[in-house]
Amino acid sequence: MNDAEERRELDFDAKRREIVSYLASPDNAIMALATSASDRVLARMVLVVCEGLDVYFFTWGGSRKCEQIRANSHVALCKDRVQVEGTAEILGGLFDPTHAAVLRLFEERFPQAVDNWRDRPGMVLTKITPTRVVLAGAPSEEPNLEFVDLENGIAYAEPWADR
Repeated sequence: MNDAEERRELDFDAKRREIVSYLASPDNAIMALATSASDRVLARMVLVVCEGLDVYFFTWGGSRKCEQIRANSHVALCKDRVQVEGTAEILGGLFDPTHAAVLRLFEERFPQAVDNWRDRPGMVLTKITPTRVVLAGAPSEEPNLEFVDLENGIAYAEPWADR
C-alpha cells in the first residue's frame, strides 16, 4: 500500500470545531510552549486562554521566550496528544486598554494569576495563531496522526506506526 492509499481525508470543519472545543476546555489551560532561536529550543509551561483558534498567554517582555519569539515567530504548543504549530506575535503591554477583551478572559478564568502580575512592569500579551494541529490517536485506537492544516483548510489522517 502506498502513502496515497494510506492517507484518509477527514472533515475539516468537524476537526476545526474539535480543536476549538479542546483549546477552550479549562482542562487545557496550561500548555507546553516551545520556542527556538539560534539553534536553541526551549520549552516551558504557559497559562493560556483562547478566542476561537487564537491562543493567548502573558509573560515578562524580557523573558527568554520573548527573546526567541522576536528572533523566530514559529512556535509550538503541546498538551497530551495535541500539538499546535503556529506563529506568535507579541502584542504589547498586558494591561494596555487595546487588550481589554483578552485581559478580561484571563481575569475571569485566572484572577489570581492576573493579580500576581498586575504591579510588575513589563508584562506583555502574546498571541499565537495556529497554522497546523496534529492529533495523535489514543493508545487504544489505530496508530494514526490526524493533521489539520488550518492555512489550507484540509484535514487528513495518516498511520504513524507499523500495524
